[in-house]
Amino acid sequence: MPISILVSLMVALSVVLVIVFVNRSWAGYRSRFTSDAKVSLEDMFLFIDPQRLFFVNIGAVLVAPALVILLTGAVPLAVLSAVAIFVLPRMAYGYLKRRREAKLIDQMPDALNMMAGSLRSGASLALAMDLVAEETAPPFSQELSLVLREQKLGVSLEDAFESFSKRVNLEEVNLLASAVTISKDVGGNLSEVLERLATTLRAKAAMEGKIRALTSQGKLQGIVVGSLPLFLTFVLFQMEPEAMAPLFTTYYGWGVMAAVSVLLILGGVFIKKIVSIDV
Repeated sequence: MPISILVSLMVALSVVLVIVFVNRSWAGYRSRFTSDAKVSLEDMFLFIDPQRLFFVNIGAVLVAPALVILLTGAVPLAVLSAVAIFVLPRMAYGYLKRRREAKLIDQMPDALNMMAGSLRSGASLALAMDLVAEETAPPFSQELSLVLREQKLGVSLEDAFESFSKRVNLEEVNLLASAVTISKDVGGNLSEVLERLATTLRAKAAMEGKIRALTSQGKLQGIVVGSLPLFLTFVLFQMEPEAMAPLFTTYYGWGVMAAVSVLLILGGVFIKKIVSIDV
C-alpha cells in the first residue's frame, strides 16, 4: 500500500510539473510571438491585431495536420505541414519586408530628385520633405512622414534620419541619412548631393537588374531541380500507390524522405550561394 501511494504521488507530481512546464512554455511563446509580430507589422505600417494572428496560426497548426492525416494517412506529411504552417508567419513577414524594401529603393531616386528640385527652387529642407511625402506613394512617403513627425515632436533632423536608417536598415537609406547629416554639420549644396545620390542609386539599380537577369537561369534551374523529386513522388504515388506506400508508412521510408529533404535543402543553399551576387 505505501508503495502504491508513493507511485501515485510521483505520477501526480509528474503531471503537475508537465502542466506547469507546458503553461509556461505556452505563455512564453505567445508573448514572444505577439511582441515580435507587433514590432514587425508596425515597421511595415500594417496594423493587425497580433493576438488574433497568434490564434489563427495555432488553429492552422492544429487543423492542417489532422486534415493531411485524414486525406493521405501519412504521418510525416502531417508533421511537415505542421512545421511549415508554424514557420509560415515568419516567412510571410520576410517576403513582405523584402518586397517593401525593394519598392522603397525603387522610389528613392525620383524622390531625391524631387527633393533636390524643391531645395534648388528656394524651399527649406523640411518643406521639401513634406512635398515629397505628399507626392510620393508608400512606403517612402510613410517613412518620410514619420521622420517629419519625429522632427515636429522635438527630435533633431539628424536623429530622425538616423532612426529612419536603423528602422529600415538599407544601404541606400544609410547614404541618404549620412548625406543629410553631413550637410547639416559641415554645410554645402545639399541639392547637388541629393542629385548625385539619386544618379548613383539609379546606376546601382541598373547593375543589380543586369545581375538578376544573368542569374535568373541559375535560380530557375534550382527551382526545377528542387521541385523534380516532389513532382516524381506525386506522379509515382498516383501510378503505383501500393509500391509507394512504404515510403510514407515505414521507418526506412521516413528515413529516405528525411535524407532526400536534407539533400534538397543543401542543394538549395549551395545554388543560392552561387547565384547571389552582392553589388
